[in-house]
Amino acid sequence: MKRLILFILLFILVMTISVIAHAPASFALKYMPVIRGLMIESPSGTIWHGEAKNVRWKGNNIGQVRWQFSPKKLLEGKANYHVRFGKGSDFKAMGKGNVGYGLSGLFADNIVLSMPAENVLQQLNLPLPMNVEGLVELSISDYHYAQPWCQSASGTLVWNSSKIASPVGELDLGSLITDLTCEDSKIMLTGEHDNQQISAAVDMVLENNLRYKANAWFKPNAYFPAEMKSQLKWLGDPNNKGQYTFTYAGRVN
Repeated sequence: MKRLILFILLFILVMTISVIAHAPASFALKYMPVIRGLMIESPSGTIWHGEAKNVRWKGNNIGQVRWQFSPKKLLEGKANYHVRFGKGSDFKAMGKGNVGYGLSGLFADNIVLSMPAENVLQQLNLPLPMNVEGLVELSISDYHYAQPWCQSASGTLVWNSSKIASPVGELDLGSLITDLTCEDSKIMLTGEHDNQQISAAVDMVLENNLRYKANAWFKPNAYFPAEMKSQLKWLGDPNNKGQYTFTYAGRVN
């Protein structure tokens, strides 16, 4: 009799695990905690391994998302997935990393997101007649979600192969690196740069209402383009360190 009961319990356990393992993603997503601004369209596969054709965050399409469950995080009380995303996104943004949900809410780590610099410039809507080239790469080592953006986060923002073209000349800046932090949905970027053409620094804050303010300065160095140097007179006089300073403010689209 004991063997029969044990067999029945084992059979029920195996059937339960099998049902969960093969549960369609569309069924499982119905019971996922609601996250305002997140929409998952046309999911397929299972909760362990699958994809969604489009995922929208606050109205913006971040493209196709694929996920693979990482069971080892269950021991920490977390549901963790490795994801890849970006195919067909509105901003030509591609990325990968780990996202999950635990007792403290939504979290992410080891996220890498890349996006053409020209698409980033379009979102900032700066009142400057210029074109940019290169690839902007955002790396997030640790992220914890809170309305509307983040409770906390840390990482770096890198502009690789950066070039700026304006009606009066071009700058080839190489790689620009800034540090990124977030506290209570206030995102802060700080960075400095120095090469043969230019020295520069920026300090930017993005508030949770999508309004931003940036303070920046630059100083021409020995190989600063001559055609651009002749136009600096229109910027007024530099400070006593030879730096031209700027302040920008606006709203991200």
